[in-house]
Amino acid sequence: MLNGITLAIGIIIILLFSSLILTLLISAFLVPLFKTPKEILEEVVNIMNLQKTDTFVDLGSGDGRLVLEAYEQSQCKCIGYDISPIMMIMANTSRILRFPFAKEILFIPEDIFKVDISNATKVYCYLNDKTLSILGQKLINYIEKGGVLFSYKNQIKGLGKEKMVVLSNDVPLYIYGRRGE
Repeated sequence: MLNGITLAIGIIIILLFSSLILTLLISAFLVPLFKTPKEILEEVVNIMNLQKTDTFVDLGSGDGRLVLEAYEQSQCKCIGYDISPIMMIMANTSRILRFPFAKEILFIPEDIFKVDISNATKVYCYLNDKTLSILGQKLINYIEKGGVLFSYKNQIKGLGKEKMVVLSNDVPLYIYGRRGE
């Protein structure tokens, strides 16, 4: 006969296994899993020049490393969006361990194709060309309204003028919408 604790552990294991399968399927068919390399996190955040008054969004934040680095350097509101339950568990666990009382860090399990980024002052993404193409009009609208977008490794077609910075790992960071530079 199963008691409540055994049943709860069994349900948790089933849910974690299901989440892992869902993450693998999403990675294989929709948005491949890319991670911004750890060695350039600080460099990318420095280039973004986040201020305490900024609202920073990471589309497809994964395990949340960049969001946490951005918060550590700027103390601004930082939001990470990802649809993967496993990535959200990892990100929230890291947030709790590093910044247990920070209310300005949010990891939201939401589809990046549906998320509203209009209130963000700066947005970061490391997405493949197909995903960037699907997000194209949303990103164009965001930049036209004064937002600043940072894209690691991949250019965004149709956005026109951008600034490119070659990072220390010889990979470009494309910057769109920066005024006055």
